Amino acid sequence: MSMLKNLLQGNVAIHQEMINKFLKKLIEESNTLDKLSVTIAEGVLNLTAEILAGLGTPINVRVALSIGSFTFNRHERFVEFQVNGPVLISLQGIEIRARLGINLTPDPAERSGALSGLVHALQYLEIKEDKITVNFNRIPGFNNLLQKKLGFLLNYLEITKLELIEEMLIIHPSMKF
Repeated sequence: MSMLKNLLQGNVAIHQEMINKFLKKLIEESNTLDKLSVTIAEGVLNLTAEILAGLGTPINVRVALSIGSFTFNRHERFVEFQVNGPVLISLQGIEIRARLGINLTPDPAERSGALSGLVHALQYLEIKEDKITVNFNRIPGFNNLLQKKLGFLLNYLEITKLELIEEMLIIHPSMKF
């Protein structure tokens, strides 16, 4: 399936299957993140992750998100998602509903005991209690993927609107020369 599955009225529709393929490739080498998937319903993006803790114990995390603010131009590429309700964390049959906030210490020496795969995956995320911001410029391989699909147009691509409809992310692009 092509990343640009549909072109609807000049807008780009990306199917959740393509997003999940990208996420699978993104965590391929991670020894901490085992599964990461997205389902899209009307206005809501449901994110499910399986994190492997010590001794291979899986921790399942589910969160529902809606699109908040975003900037996508030649210099900045980020999307801020609003968290809809508590984050559901499941560990060996125990379900915990929580607010989620993650702070990474800037000094790598202070994170010496941390799971390196998880720390690496969190480098492009800013997670606060009510929002998750994804910085696409920090995601390994994202610019290469766009460059392959869009070529030189990437330098001039801006996004004016994002929509979540059934199983698809609709992008309203604009070209600024």
